Amino acid sequence: MRKWSLFIILSLLSAQTFALQLKSVVDNETTSAKISSVDVTRIFVQGDRIKSLKGIKGAYTRENDEKNGEVYIQPLPAYQHSAFTVLIETEKGRHFTLLLNPVAVPSESLMLVPKGVGSEQAARFETSEPYQLTLAHLIQAMTKNSVPEGYQVREVNSKKCAKLGNIAVFSLKTVYQGLNLRGEILELTNSKPYVITLNESSFYQPGTRAVSFASTSVKPHGKTYVYRISSHV
Repeated sequence: MRKWSLFIILSLLSAQTFALQLKSVVDNETTSAKISSVDVTRIFVQGDRIKSLKGIKGAYTRENDEKNGEVYIQPLPAYQHSAFTVLIETEKGRHFTLLLNPVAVPSESLMLVPKGVGSEQAARFETSEPYQLTLAHLIQAMTKNSVPEGYQVREVNSKKCAKLGNIAVFSLKTVYQGLNLRGEILELTNSKPYVITLNESSFYQPGTRAVSFASTSVKPHGKTYVYRISSHV
């Protein structure tokens, strides 16, 4: 892939909401995830369909969406404050174990992303269109919580924060890993009692190809999201 030294600035003015929870999963291994204790949670597998979901009797109610290969699950009162395990089998023969932790939050969708970047699919996504358009589409995917074919998505649980001068702090929340491109979602918090305006160049580092914001203006002590794409070629 040809190397470009530039920023692609997109006009992403709509507020970002994280209605979708992304979890990288490995066949025959256990992954922890949160679900709503007060509402239903939609569970589905990226690039696959859920064939069956089994767990402790009396821990939850569920409804199957046979058309889309998804499951809607809600804890019963006895398990609204207790973690429980479910076993998932997919149509492609994958087997995942989920340790579900009920939390009193509004309903979320839980996307399970099987581990392993599909090199051919990722290469096709990264080379089938002009380079600048590919960057724009990757940032768009990150803002909409969708996953390009062949990409691996993982959440970052580290509490490590970086400073943006003395006006804000930010931390890495989600990584989109492709073949030659890597997307990052950063959560930024305004440290000041007044509105601050963000500048794309503040987030440049070696290999950066694109930077965009959910909002360029951040309210006093408010939050926004930064979308950054880097490349090693």
